Amino acid sequence: MSNTPLIVMATDSMVPSGVGEHMLTLAGAISSTHEVALAFPPHGDGVRFLVRGDAAGFETVALDEAFPKWLTARRPAILHVHAGIGWEGHGLVEAGRIAGIPIVRTEHLPYLITDEQQKSQHRMAAGLADTLVVVSDSAAESYRAEGFDRLVTIRNGIDTPIVRHPRGDTRETLALPDNARLVITVARFAAQKGHDCLLHAAAEVTRQIPHVVFLMVGDGPERETMQALTASLKLANIAFLGQRADVPDLLAAADLFVLPSLFEGLPIVVLEAMALALPVVATRIGGTLEALGSDHPLLVPAGSPYSLAGAIVAALANGPGSRTVGIRGRARFEQRFTAARMGRETAALYQAMRKRVCLT
Repeated sequence: MSNTPLIVMATDSMVPSGVGEHMLTLAGAISSTHEVALAFPPHGDGVRFLVRGDAAGFETVALDEAFPKWLTARRPAILHVHAGIGWEGHGLVEAGRIAGIPIVRTEHLPYLITDEQQKSQHRMAAGLADTLVVVSDSAAESYRAEGFDRLVTIRNGIDTPIVRHPRGDTRETLALPDNARLVITVARFAAQKGHDCLLHAAAEVTRQIPHVVFLMVGDGPERETMQALTASLKLANIAFLGQRADVPDLLAAADLFVLPSLFEGLPIVVLEAMALALPVVATRIGGTLEALGSDHPLLVPAGSPYSLAGAIVAALANGPGSRTVGIRGRARFEQRFTAARMGRETAALYQAMRKRVCLT
């Protein structure tokens, strides 16, 4: 029987996406000192993460009606619940409390709940957790504004993405003209991500730079609506690629990354672009601002297609300047946003919690 402490990381999000990526990365970052089990719903996108967790060598468990009994029998040192949005994770926290297991709850977005009943349910669930973690200082501020205290900020971190194919090969696979300027966004198609703003900006960018191509990577409930908007704007240079397993290759093939979100916790995909020295145009909001830094020259107001188009055109027109921005972004990533740093801080939190349990 191993003396290595077992951490169960769990999310009941129906579409784990960035939360699932975070959990896999964190599991890898602490795997030298902790045993990790990963729990996802056994349907939808959760299945993909169960498969990936198993392939990475972690114990995996489906979140079904048997999970509370499994949790009680397995007796992990910590149950770490990951909530993609405020109304997720409540049942998991309750199951952990009933089993008598110390609980960490990570909130991956700023506080966004407006419904009073949902606020009450969230406050009750958050109160059952021993520690409430947020992924950025801006998210922490939003929680403090709602009266939460005893928050711990552990900023998201990632491993440097692995690029498997040369830039030229990927561009050839995409059938891009030699003179194409490639702009990419990787985001779930949801209102939060601002795809409509990007498409309206793309119309103006295309008018000024006819050889620009936009790649839209991801899926979600707003995809068909955005495809219809693309048709109504008569944009023939927008490619909707859906979910892709080769995102690092696509990022490495691009000239510019754009994320026009209305709000974020601390977006993993921005860190991926930074790690690959890809210049980023993004909205001046929350965790995105925290990732890129307040002095980042390619930040624009949220919801402004005109400003977004101007920043994209400026970035594409100034190749040397944009490359410098990308290089600075990579240095910032290496200093602040590595998976190793996130793992150390999380492991220290687990250790402190376990010491408290021993003392009581």
